[in-house]
Amino acid sequence: MRVRGQPLLLAALALCNLSILPKQPALQPPSRFVQRAGERLLRHNQDFRFVGVNCYRLAERVEERDDILQTLAAHGVKVVRFWAFQKHCGPTGLDFRRFDLLLEAAKQHDVLLLPVLENHWGACTYGPEIKGREWYESGWRTDRHGPRPYLEYIRALAAHWRDEPQVLAWQLVNEPEVYPDTKENYAVLRKFATDAAGEVKRMDPNHLVSLGLLGLGQPATAEKRFRSLHDTVQIDLVSAHDHGYIFEPMPGRDAPRPANSFYADLLAARWLRKPFLATESCVPLPWVGGNSHKRVELFRAKLDAFFAGGGDGYILWNYEPEIESECGFDEDDPVLALLKEFASDLQQMP
Repeated sequence: MRVRGQPLLLAALALCNLSILPKQPALQPPSRFVQRAGERLLRHNQDFRFVGVNCYRLAERVEERDDILQTLAAHGVKVVRFWAFQKHCGPTGLDFRRFDLLLEAAKQHDVLLLPVLENHWGACTYGPEIKGREWYESGWRTDRHGPRPYLEYIRALAAHWRDEPQVLAWQLVNEPEVYPDTKENYAVLRKFATDAAGEVKRMDPNHLVSLGLLGLGQPATAEKRFRSLHDTVQIDLVSAHDHGYIFEPMPGRDAPRPANSFYADLLAARWLRKPFLATESCVPLPWVGGNSHKRVELFRAKLDAFFAGGGDGYILWNYEPEIESECGFDEDDPVLALLKEFASDLQQMP
């Protein structure tokens, strides 16, 4: 039997039920910038795992930018790490035209840039041969070894590129450390990392920030201090360098060392639930008797172990259009064929 008014009653009940359902979040449009979600890197809201290369002199070879980036892109390279130091920016220290030319070429070939803003060592930049405690304590704000203090320079460059999605992230310093390894020096380095990263983020809220440690127990970074230096909201990425132990696919995993290893650095990233990058990895050719194919097999083992262990990006040292160093490789080296193979495999990973 049909009750008069039942359809209206059912409709009213349906509306009531809808009103108590939890609201579904609106779909967010894909971000133009590389982001992180916990330990995952995202690009266009999709998981982003990559192989890359260092080309530390890229800003010095700006006339060759198209040839370099086209070659690398053709071999699956998604990220190029390079020295973005003040010395490349003219007498004012704020002339970014050279960097902008690199950025336009990177857009054309869809390669992301990872600019390193300073070097702990004297090579390629202004200031003392090796930065001491005084620089990390206060000199980064005030010292004028170059046209501008580091603080003024990083603020200006971060603001200049804040809207450029072709920048993967900022790296504050290549291999920062404070000697010797004491609690006091650790505190100085941590405050520098937090404050300098905060200054970059204040000018540029769009991009991720990396500190740039070598890992492996540098002064003021040993043992749990490495993890603690990254345990701050200002630092988005954990990174380290895979140097020295060329015959160990994941140094420290199968031949454990008591304090510090590349494997321990990866575990620190997993504990923090932050993405992990190997921002340098070098196999000097003389160490394998000049056999470039032997070097490829060592890199293959490292890449397999790194991505199987949950790493996000592995950046080899160093692409050189004309070979200049024992770790260099050019466009004819089989290393690039290996990177192309891995880039294809990463695209097919779930």
